[in-house]
Amino acid sequence: MRYSGDVYRPPSEAHSLIVQVTYGCSHNKCAFCNMYKAKRFSIRPIEEVFEDLEWARAHYAYIERVFLADGDALILPMEHLQRILEFIRERIPECQRVAVYGSPKSIITKTPAQLETLHAEGLGIVYMGLESGNEELLKRYNKGETAAQIVEAGLKVRRAGLTLSVTAINGMGGVATWEDAAEMILAGATSVTVGTASFYDPTAAVKIVDGLAAWAAEQGVSDINELIGAAEC
Repeated sequence: MRYSGDVYRPPSEAHSLIVQVTYGCSHNKCAFCNMYKAKRFSIRPIEEVFEDLEWARAHYAYIERVFLADGDALILPMEHLQRILEFIRERIPECQRVAVYGSPKSIITKTPAQLETLHAEGLGIVYMGLESGNEELLKRYNKGETAAQIVEAGLKVRRAGLTLSVTAINGMGGVATWEDAAEMILAGATSVTVGTASFYDPTAAVKIVDGLAAWAAEQGVSDINELIGAAEC
């Protein structure tokens, strides 16, 4: 097997045969994700894909599942995907499920009939990132689609008979502004952590500290600790 760069897969594909059919991610602009930043998206020559599958066939007696990497294999042209699925059916007949990552964009570009065909030809599950249902956060982190578009993409997968696995990022909102931090301090927080905001703005923590200092000065206090729990008063 030949791999280019780091290769990622969902936890449930830990025991699957992983074959790269694309390199990188077709979107690759999400501020929260650095998985494919070192790669420029491209479609791997299908002959190389067949060679890797043939190598796996020669070395593994039983292959139950296949995961087609990289980050957005569903973006492949329909005929390209069908040829790969056909090769798997012919050379790895015991394979019970083929899986892919599918961005909302790649799902949207496929018609319902095309998704149904892919399912009939062996595709079993699509892993899609919702990330958040908050429109502001989706824009802030440059997801590329609205919440409504992502939901519709997921429903489209389900209607085609495919299994859908959705990823949501806990804590994606977090503390992004000094106002966010001030609300937590007023509510009683003695410590405020800045996390995901640093993904899209490396200076976020500095801006928040400066904003809090200015806010405290406006309140006429020299020690911000005096404002802890003030909202309860």
